Amino acid sequence: MKKILAMLIMTILTIEVLIPSKAYAADVDSVLNDPDWIDYVERSIDIDKTPGLAVAAVNGQDAGFKNWGYADIEEKTPMTEDTPVHIGSCSKAFTALSVLLLQEQGKLSIEDSISDYIPWWHVTYNGQDADIKIWQLLNHCSGIPNAATMAKYPLGTDADEEEIARIAEDLELVSAPGERYEYCNLGYCILAYLTETVSGMPFDEYVVKEIMQPIGMIHSGYDLPVAQGYVYFFGRPIAFDDVNPKGTEGEGLVVTTPSDMVLWMKAQMGQLELPLDLANAITASHEMIQSHQPTDDPDNDYFNGWNTGSDGVLRHSGMNPNYTARVIIDTENDIAVFAVCNSTAETQYYAARSCYLMLLDNSVGAFPNLEHSDMFKYDILATVLSCVAVSIFLFAVVMLFTQKKRLAGKTYTPEREKRLFIIRLILLIPMMCLSIVLPYIFGAIAGYPGLGYYAVWALGGQSAIILCLILDMLTLSLIATSAARYIRRKNAR
Repeated sequence: MKKILAMLIMTILTIEVLIPSKAYAADVDSVLNDPDWIDYVERSIDIDKTPGLAVAAVNGQDAGFKNWGYADIEEKTPMTEDTPVHIGSCSKAFTALSVLLLQEQGKLSIEDSISDYIPWWHVTYNGQDADIKIWQLLNHCSGIPNAATMAKYPLGTDADEEEIARIAEDLELVSAPGERYEYCNLGYCILAYLTETVSGMPFDEYVVKEIMQPIGMIHSGYDLPVAQGYVYFFGRPIAFDDVNPKGTEGEGLVVTTPSDMVLWMKAQMGQLELPLDLANAITASHEMIQSHQPTDDPDNDYFNGWNTGSDGVLRHSGMNPNYTARVIIDTENDIAVFAVCNSTAETQYYAARSCYLMLLDNSVGAFPNLEHSDMFKYDILATVLSCVAVSIFLFAVVMLFTQKKRLAGKTYTPEREKRLFIIRLILLIPMMCLSIVLPYIFGAIAGYPGLGYYAVWALGGQSAIILCLILDMLTLSLIATSAARYIRRKNAR
């Protein structure tokens, strides 16, 4: 009996050596409380003046949270793992999953045409009727332009999924369907309307009932109260409420909490007991079909609401005018990280990336150099230029009110004054026109042509709009000063 027991033990040990079990290199608590990691994240918070940051990490069955700052600065409400937040375009994975779940239920196929389910659907390419497949919307290669269609969003108003989807009605595509990758927010709004049409339920209700509730995300949904969001205004964060219209839920309006996102990430890693159709849809959402890649970029790594790289890790970032988020899910190693800021700070990127690499026990390259977020840089630039413009404006005002005294007793010729006045107008009127159209120029530089004063303001560019208004006043004051000089000289003859 002893010999049999000894042989059994040796066999078990041999199997364990030959077939190693999955080992988790670093536990969650040790990473989230690592002094070097905390120092790194807090330096990023200082650089971007990040109002609040929440991090949720998963390693195997283990999960943990780390939070900084405030969900509401004025109320001193702390950011916690139960704080409701926006996750921006990280929402697209929920939209894609709703479509794949309908496919699993036999209600559609992603090989189908959009026009099979939306009777009014009609788009063209090179003046000819074009056919967009569902998978082409899922993989951002439908040919629908992103910037031109987002510029048509009815900001500050309520819409519905159909109204937003109809932005694409009779649209001329910029490339043939399936040919070229172009990230397209409207495409996912159309997918939301498709889900609504096929399921017979409002899109938000379908996602909550069929996806979030089975996963256990009972604090998640759409159109729910969230932590106060912030934008940068002359070097500091100020409270700002996003004005993205209802009806764009499909591309970026999921409201959730870091604790609910732990369940979402565990569901992606197959750690939860889920209905079979939902589990199969999640599995399908991770499978890139090579024939579904754009023909001019077969190595493109976007599909079904996820970015992947050569490492096969699922990633997505999200940004609303007053929120940024990032999710990283490594299904092979059962490691996942979610980070969110209630501003446009880059802190969420640095925190999520470094935490993930440390969970992999790979600290090499985990702490890249920290930089300001783009929105913070733009705000600082607008602040500096505004200060310069205000100084010139005040100088012009002083010159205007002291002009009569300065001109008294000076000799002049009418021809010379007229010539100087015309030269000033030739220079100042184009400057005035330029200052008026600056918001449209800013929108075009950002990749969204057609935006004006209200749209740039509504999308978080308050500092830029203030700069534009100051420049408008400056050019008007310079024109007024030139006109006053000419009139005084003319009347003095």
